[in-house]
Formats: sequence, structure tokens, C-alpha cells
Amino acid sequence: MTDRTDPVAVIREYYDRVWHRHDTDAVHELFAEGYVNHAGARGTLKGPEGILTNYRNTRSAFADGTFALEMLVTEGNKVTAYYTMTGTHTGPFMGIPATGAKVSVPGIGIYEVRDGQIQESWVVRDTLVLLKQLGADVAVPAT
Repeated sequence: MTDRTDPVAVIREYYDRVWHRHDTDAVHELFAEGYVNHAGARGTLKGPEGILTNYRNTRSAFADGTFALEMLVTEGNKVTAYYTMTGTHTGPFMGIPATGAKVSVPGIGIYEVRDGQIQESWVVRDTLVLLKQLGADVAVPAT
């Protein structure tokens, strides 16, 4: 059992149980009912059901998708996770039909953990990198 008083342990448990072991029951244990995820371009996800919707959408597009935690930094009850999502594009994603492309996408999540649960987060992944790996025609202006 994870030490739920340790914010880092809670975040590790989330990635392990949900994204590696596909234990979606863990979402209701690990995320507070009032949870809010400020998910960048994906908008705002609310409550455990918001996380489950994100999980299902990601898994339907990248059935073998997994997340490697590359770096964890803490300050008080906040944990910043730098991760890499890898997987194979096996289903529709952002209007792009399955391509079979292997992807490797960096992202950062900042999680606030209180009372043994994730209360709020700010999560962004590099969607431009992802779209380019899927072969989308994405123009990037020169700087």
C-alpha cells in the first residue's frame, strides 16, 4: 500500500496503477471528487470521471500507450512530473485515423496532493510533436 501522506508516492501510484496496470478503479481512490485538471488545449477535466474520460480517449487512440516518469520534483504538497508518453497510434485521434505510427511525446504535469488524493493539476503534453509524428501537415513558423 502506498503511503498516501507522501505526495510523490501518490503520483507514482497513479501512473503505475492507472497507466501501466490499467486499474481504472484506482482513479476514484486517487482523485478527489472536486478534482480539477487544467489540461491546456484539452480544456478543463473535472472529477475522477474527467480523468477516466481522458484515460479512455487516450487508450482508444494509443492502445499500448504508457507513460515513463522521467523526473519528479516536489515543493510542499505539489509534485511536478516530467514524463514521456509512448505508444502506437491504433485508433482515431484529433480527427486523424489510425496510422500505426509509433509515438514518443513529452509532457509535464503539476499535481497538488492533499489528504492522500490528487486535488488539482496542470498538465500539458507537446501536442505539436505528437501531431507531427502522426504525419499531420503542421507548419511551424521559423523563429
